[in-house]
This record gives sequence, C-alpha cells and structure tokens, in this order.
Amino acid sequence: MTQLPTGPRPFKLGFLTHVHGPGRSAGDVYRDLVETFVVAEELGFDGGWVAQHHLRADYGRLPSPLVLLGAVAMRTTRIELGTAVTVLPLEGPLRLAEDVAVLDALSNGRVQLGLGSGGANTEAFSAFGHHADQRHARFDTSLDRLRSALRGDPLVPGATLQGNRAPTLLQPARPGLAQRLWQATSDVGRARTVGTTGDGLLLGTAVHDPRTVQRPLAEAHRAGWEEAAANGNGHPGERPRAGVIRAVFPAADRRRARDDLAPALEIHRRAFVRHGLTELSSLSGEDYLARINVHYGHPDEVVEGLRADPALLGLATYFVPVVQHEVSSLDDDLRRLETVATEIAPALGWRPQSLVGAE
Repeated sequence: MTQLPTGPRPFKLGFLTHVHGPGRSAGDVYRDLVETFVVAEELGFDGGWVAQHHLRADYGRLPSPLVLLGAVAMRTTRIELGTAVTVLPLEGPLRLAEDVAVLDALSNGRVQLGLGSGGANTEAFSAFGHHADQRHARFDTSLDRLRSALRGDPLVPGATLQGNRAPTLLQPARPGLAQRLWQATSDVGRARTVGTTGDGLLLGTAVHDPRTVQRPLAEAHRAGWEEAAANGNGHPGERPRAGVIRAVFPAADRRRARDDLAPALEIHRRAFVRHGLTELSSLSGEDYLARINVHYGHPDEVVEGLRADPALLGLATYFVPVVQHEVSSLDDDLRRLETVATEIAPALGWRPQSLVGAE
C-alpha cells in the first residue's frame, strides 16, 4: 500500500459506472452496483457517480439513476451520490427537482446532480416524443426551471395552493442542492457560462483530447468562475468545481490489462462506428486505448500516465475513475477500486477524508 500523503487533499475521489452487464438480469446488475457503492465507501471513496442511458439492453442499462441511488442511500452513510449525467432534455424539470430533493433528504445531503444534453442518448429522443436536434434548447429551458425550483423560488408566482396565500414552493425544500449542480459540455463558450453560474464542470468524453479540447474547457470554466467571484456573484476563495473522468484499469502489467480490455474494446468500437466515429475503427489496440484516454497497466504506470495528463492534476477538484468495462465482473471492478484507493490515488496526493481530521 502506498504511503498516505499529508497536507491538503488535491481532489475528492469518486468512481463512475455506465452500468453494463450483458446477459444478466437487470436486478442482478443493480444489486451488484449497490454493493459497489458499499465497498467504495468502505475504501474511503468520496463519491460514486452513475450514468443514465435510455432503452439499452446490455450496455448502459440504467434509465433511472435516482431510483438506484435511493437504494444506495439506504446502505451507505457518507459517500456522495452523483449522476454523470442525467439527460435533462428528456426529464420534466419540476418532477426531476422533486425526485432529487427526496433523494437528497433520504441521503442527508449527499446528492451531486450532473446534467447533460444527451449526446450519447440521441437514438432515444424520438421514443420520448422529442427531436434530438432540439436537445440543447430543451436543456437550457429545463435547467432554468430546475435551478429555480431547487433554489426555492415560487413555482407559480402570485398563485396559491389550497387557499393558502403562501407561494407554492418545491417540497421537500432542499435549497443546498442548487449549489451541487454539474454540467457536461464540449463547447468552450458554454463552459465559461457554467463557471459564471457556479455549477461544476464534468470532463471526460472519451473522444475529447485532454490537451486540445478538455483543458481549454476547464480554463474557460475557471475564467467564468473567477469573473463571477470578482463581480460578487460567485464563490470567492473557492476553487472552480471540475470533475475529471478517466478510464483507469490497473493490472499486474500492461499486457494483462490489454488482454482484459480486448473484448470490451470490440464492443466499444462498434458503438463509436454507430455514432459516426469511423476513423477510430482502424486504430490498433494500443493506439485506440491512447485515443480514448484509457490509463492501464501496472499501478505505477497508471500513476505516471495520470500525472502527465494535461487536464487532470491542478484542474480537477473531483477525480472520477471508470473501472468497469463492458464485460468485467463485480470482483474485478472491486479489485480495481481497491487499487485506485490504496495505491493510485494516494500516489497523486489523495487520502480518505476520515484520516484528515485524525492528523
């Protein structure tokens, strides 16, 4: 086990799952995911994040993340419960606000709500009666409504409920949730706007180059955050909230890590081709892994790669590894989580929050 560092923690440590499980019952997949959160909390992880995918049978099998996280809340006491991301254009913003407020009350304020426009879910929009090409406009309109409800603004200004002259407000009231919103975007201008609102920025799309795409997004977000703080509208003295998602697959060595990832990569390639990213299909195994930002191999090699990542250390306030691939087992996922928590993250300066107060 790596010697735990001292001093301020450089980031919170989370994990992200896309909730795979081909050929298995949905109930078994979800129960394993709850167990993953329980083990992650025991290992000291600060948070666990789940992705939302609609109408998928084998890969990306969680359409209702808040329901699953409600089960997690009943088995855990400390770990934060995040979505990365909830597809906001396919949600009713007021109903989403109600559901997330209930989850936040159940979990004693542990929700981190990540939101996106649904680029990975475009095939599902028509089933919901929407057009995918309108998802950005729907996102903006829904975000305004969601934020207003969570903040505690009157839902129907001037109206009354059951004869009561008091304004109609979100129940249960969870005003702190408005400060725990995150957004995913690939647009620099939008990233700056996210910063001015005080929302966190989620970075991690596999096809986005860390140096030429992700770092400029993080810098634009920081600029917007600092602008808001300078104008008295932000969070002076606080670092911009940036969650950086990276695929992390430690093993005894790089060859064994590649062998483990090989069947998952074939599934991954086919998915990218369906979305029009055909240029990736010709890359070799190693080149493909590099192109989609996978850190793999012996833990020391993974640490070296993460230290060299141009959009991670110094920018991330939340480091969120993905340790589950399309065909991995629960035992393998938990083993990787343990390696991240005991070897990789401590080598980058992290340690469990429980140890900070004991120093």
